[in-house]
Amino acid sequence: MKFNISKSRFSGYLQSVLQVVPTKSTMPILSNILIEALEDKLKISATDLEVSITATFDCAVTKKGLAVLPAKYISDIVKELPETEISIEGTPSRVELKVPNGSYKIGCFPVDDFPKLPLVNPKKQINIEAGDLVTMIKKTTFACSTDETRPALNGVLWSTKGDLMSMVATDGHRLAKVSIENKKLKGMSEDIIIPPKVLNIIPKFVSESDGDIGIIFGENNIIFNLNDVVLSSRLIEGPYPNYEQVIPADNDKKLTVNKDELAGVVRRVSILSSTLTHQVKFSVKGSSLSISTTNAEVGGDARETISCDYSGDPIELGYNATYIGDILGKIDGEEVIFELSTPIAAGVIFSPAVPKDNFLCLVMPLRLAD
Repeated sequence: MKFNISKSRFSGYLQSVLQVVPTKSTMPILSNILIEALEDKLKISATDLEVSITATFDCAVTKKGLAVLPAKYISDIVKELPETEISIEGTPSRVELKVPNGSYKIGCFPVDDFPKLPLVNPKKQINIEAGDLVTMIKKTTFACSTDETRPALNGVLWSTKGDLMSMVATDGHRLAKVSIENKKLKGMSEDIIIPPKVLNIIPKFVSESDGDIGIIFGENNIIFNLNDVVLSSRLIEGPYPNYEQVIPADNDKKLTVNKDELAGVVRRVSILSSTLTHQVKFSVKGSSLSISTTNAEVGGDARETISCDYSGDPIELGYNATYIGDILGKIDGEEVIFELSTPIAAGVIFSPAVPKDNFLCLVMPLRLAD
């Protein structure tokens, strides 16, 4: 194997694949990357067995070959080099990086030990707009659970019904659901559950203004073809809970408030909230909304009041400030609407600028101490 490449290009692609290299693993081979020198192209791959990534790009290759190299050593060396042309050559057992003033030699792992990566079959690829997928990812993955006793909730449900595709995530305390019209997936009604790890990588490579990206649905995996980067991931086994049952349809109290103003108040007041529950209290009456908290641990309390538009009897609710902040960060527009019922019932949160059917969040209140 022999090829030449600039430090900046090589470092950039190395950093791209390092996103899936596990920091700790019982399988040492997973802390390595696979480098394949092909005809005028270079492929760099990494996997943690759940998520795999392959970056393919143009490169001045003079001798084809492949090698499995320790990801940390190769990336740290390249990152510390000054901007220069790097010449890399070697065998599957040892590779040398040559720079104008020196060289670095690294031993390799056996190529046969590196896990087999999923094959990309372009014939099965379906193209959808990158902007739609990125939007859905950004508005849902934050609500995924990290509780491994309920594995289905550790992922994002992606379903297609008619002309709509939807993504849903919930951890049992909050829920986010986004739906976008998409006729390219029409007829694919089977639901799949995707780990958020692979979804959160996608916006790093494509933006909402990019064109189409390719998706290949496998029996137990999914592949995202992002042109020079291919991501694949195992799917999480279902079934996913019936989330429709928990979204209330008849909340009779409606609170409308400036989104940024509310986010600022919640952020400030929550500084003195409990480090365990992050609880803040919403007290709504007439045209005023008070957000307060009390923390016996530090002998502190905080309260701010802002104006709002509210229809309904006065109500007091406890919320996890972190959950409210996360949700407000995903809402578009200047205002946010809370549809409420009782102090112990789920509240629905959405923007008046976006139809509720297209994007809504749900949050469960915390029980206030007497």
